[in-house]
Amino acid sequence: MQALNKALPKWFRKKLYFLKKYKQGIQNAFELRYSNGVTEGMNNKIKLIKRVSYGYRNFYHLRDRICIIHGLIFAPTEA
Repeated sequence: MQALNKALPKWFRKKLYFLKKYKQGIQNAFELRYSNGVTEGMNNKIKLIKRVSYGYRNFYHLRDRICIIHGLIFAPTEA
């Protein structure tokens, strides 16, 4: 097996090493179907808001904006 690995291109050996290293995690991803994608998406939105929110007066306004975007509180509407 080691001789076979030496015959492979370096870029392919790196991919093969990655698959061997994370074999258990990859198998679990296909078998269990659990994902942290929703949480990662929320974190990404929060980081985006932080990048464009330098004009907010204080942390509470930033927190309220995050809650409004995620639908946790509703912005008042004018009648």
